[in-house]
Amino acid sequence: MSQATAATTIAPTRPAGAPILVPVDTDAAVDAGRILVALHQRVERQFQAYEAAEGAHARQHRAMRAIAQALATHVTVEDELVYPALRAQTGRHDSEIEHQLQQDHLLDLLLVELGGMIPADRGYHGKVSVLMEVFRQHARDAEGLVVPELHRRLDPTEREMLGQRLLERARSSGQQERAVSLGSYRGKGP
Repeated sequence: MSQATAATTIAPTRPAGAPILVPVDTDAAVDAGRILVALHQRVERQFQAYEAAEGAHARQHRAMRAIAQALATHVTVEDELVYPALRAQTGRHDSEIEHQLQQDHLLDLLLVELGGMIPADRGYHGKVSVLMEVFRQHARDAEGLVVPELHRRLDPTEREMLGQRLLERARSSGQQERAVSLGSYRGKGP
């Protein structure tokens, strides 16, 4: 395992109360960009669990709850820490940050709609497919533009400090349900 991937991984499944992000090598620097990519990978794993549950409505419903929680954590970390850190360094990429925020908003709206549905409902799987497409584009954009900008604008110490804050916020976000927004997905059903 390379040093870039050794610093942080995300537990694929999480027992109640277990940390969302698990440092593998505690001596390695916790880089904010790597944490953001790891959060994207966590959401992608939840999408794969949904896809693997094809036709099993109860499993799809559980997978959608896990997707909602992973997205809630991801959006919280980005909106509260990553984007403000970039804005503090430069105004040049505000349009990209606004684009990312709008993608987050679309994800939020889709999850609100999915929260009132069950997998057997007409249109459910179509909405899930759109959710996946929007997120995957969002992740590509962030990894192609936001992560490199973090590396250009923040020195290694600042990236490590931000990375620690991202880990702490991801852990606290995973332990509490957000009353509004992505964490409110409670969809009816199994």
